[in-house]
Amino acid sequence: MNFEDFAKDYWKEDLYSFVIEALTFYRMDSTVETEETKSPLPFLYLSSIAEENMLSRLISIATEFPDIEAAFGGRVIRDY
Repeated sequence: MNFEDFAKDYWKEDLYSFVIEALTFYRMDSTVETEETKSPLPFLYLSSIAEENMLSRLISIATEFPDIEAAFGGRVIRDY
């Protein structure tokens, strides 16, 4: 399934569910974890540059955000 088809089939107006679905569908090692702060915020832990590029492409197709960094408001941790 190409990215355009995936975005069309799985985008349900919920960014975090969409990213988690993409991580599962494409069998990525990156994770979304919620940090306990005053208000719980999801952080994306990226495990490779390839996964970052894939997620950024999916986000740019499905939403108005240009990349994954913008979609998560800077809450992206690169662990590669």
